[in-house]
Amino acid sequence: MIIKIRLERNSDLNFLAKSMKLMAVWLATILVLILTYAQSKSIIAIKGGTILTMTGKTIQNGIILIQGERIKAVGENVKIPRGAKVVNASGKYIMPGIVDAMTYYGIRPFDLNDTSHPVTPQNRIIQAFYPFGDFMRGKGGISPDREILSGGVTTVYIAPGDRQVIGGQGAVVKTYGKSFDGLILREPAAIDITIGDPPKMAFEENKSPVTRMSIAALLRKNLIKAQEYDRSLSSYANKSEEEKKKVEKPKRDLNLEALIRLLHKDIPARVEADLVDDIRTAIRISDEFDFNLIIDSGIGAYKIKNLLAKKKIPVILGPISHPFITGDEVNSAPELMSLMDERNAAQLSKEGVKIAIASFGMGSGRLGRAIQGKLLLLEAGLATGFGLPDEEALKAVTIYPAEILGVDDRVGSIEPDKDADIIILDGPPLKIKTWVEMVFMNGKLVYTKGD
Repeated sequence: MIIKIRLERNSDLNFLAKSMKLMAVWLATILVLILTYAQSKSIIAIKGGTILTMTGKTIQNGIILIQGERIKAVGENVKIPRGAKVVNASGKYIMPGIVDAMTYYGIRPFDLNDTSHPVTPQNRIIQAFYPFGDFMRGKGGISPDREILSGGVTTVYIAPGDRQVIGGQGAVVKTYGKSFDGLILREPAAIDITIGDPPKMAFEENKSPVTRMSIAALLRKNLIKAQEYDRSLSSYANKSEEEKKKVEKPKRDLNLEALIRLLHKDIPARVEADLVDDIRTAIRISDEFDFNLIIDSGIGAYKIKNLLAKKKIPVILGPISHPFITGDEVNSAPELMSLMDERNAAQLSKEGVKIAIASFGMGSGRLGRAIQGKLLLLEAGLATGFGLPDEEALKAVTIYPAEILGVDDRVGSIEPDKDADIIILDGPPLKIKTWVEMVFMNGKLVYTKGD
């Protein structure tokens, strides 16, 4: 009798264990289904249309999956998860957000140039960047700027002005984000330098620099100081603790620290130069001090395209319609006018020089919004009329500037794991009648035409 009771109790325990195991399996299955459904609800699928990936591949009637802030998948036969939000882009064109490689966007005009001194590499333009409200027109959080988004511009390079020999450190930022820090893609991104008339006109008469000779001398003088400071820092760091007690630690110098980053190739120099001799001066100095060089504006760059191609120096061009982007080159105006050639972009590209077409957009009055970048697709289209192939023109406002700026791991093309910065257009991007209909940034719809 005792044995029988024990068997019955064991049988009950086995049944209970099996029931609990079965229940756990069911609960786990339900949890997986709930999580899968919740995850699919956070996925956006852009379906149909012509996808211009900027990777050399065009996908007809394709699908882009966006999960969170990133691109999850792109292709012709991508499976759309059940419950995903579908955006119908049939008959439309889809491409990455426009990258404007040279702007003064979000900077108050009076904060661009520190004319107290011609050399201020320690200045960081990010300290003057003001994205809150509707870019200086309101208070509160960060609001999408419909003007610049209407042209599909999602990433910009912001820079100090061009009235100093060394103006300071630029930054790569997005045109919209959840927080100030979330806007920043790369900072510092470069040191901005100018060779030409603007620095000569910014200071009092007979105060250096007043000639191109003095501009070059100032550059060399400060780079030599940075080399010496770098050596002193290295020498101190390599001493033993006992030796360090016997000598004075080198004092911090923000100017020279910034230039050391340039000499170590952590960041490039962006030199605004238009005349051929000014571009050559920039190249000679970069060779002498072995730093990475980007030419800005480069109106006469096509004259030495072979040299630029050989040295792999990229050029960020101003708008094709009005490359004479600065009013400060007055002394050289006749020479610049004779140099101007709308085929500059096409000639450089054909020679193998990596180019970007940028707005060099400046604000007006107290607004400082610099929204000229919204016309970059029109400028790219204009470049095709002067010999630049269509694909190269589109790359000149997307992946090429992203590569030049060092942010191509995040933006510039439509690829898995990149930021979901995507624009949808109602026609071919280079046609004058085409409009940007939607702009997604970090996976969020931030602009719809007509809303």
